[in-house]
Amino acid sequence: MSRFMRIAGFGAAIAAAVYLLDPDRGRSRRAKLADQVGAAARKTGEKVEAQARHQKGVIQGMAHDLTEPFRPEPEFDDATLLQKVRSEALGRWQGGNHDVDISIADGIVTLKGTTTPDLAADLTALVESVPGVVSVEDQLSVPQRS
Repeated sequence: MSRFMRIAGFGAAIAAAVYLLDPDRGRSRRAKLADQVGAAARKTGEKVEAQARHQKGVIQGMAHDLTEPFRPEPEFDDATLLQKVRSEALGRWQGGNHDVDISIADGIVTLKGTTTPDLAADLTALVESVPGVVSVEDQLSVPQRS
């Protein structure tokens, strides 16, 4: 370190001491400095806590992703599965007034009613995507055009 830098540092330390130890306003300056240092420490602590919470969430997400393939698929009784099919499949289906009857036995969904070929294919695909559905029996009829 150069001699000039040592002298400048020593001079800055003396100036700070004089500023903080001033008999008239030194007490208020020291109190203000203590408040500012405390606020900076609290703010830094809050940032560290927020980053720790974020990293905890990232690690929990990674653990979930790693263990997901080993979790058994939930099994639903037929009444619950019927409600899931109605809410998840019929809720997204663009089939208009839903002139389709749905019944379920042992996870096998039976679709009865009338609709167009395109809408029937859409409904079948939506029902198959509902977790817990074993298979879909498509007994939908398509009205003939004359």
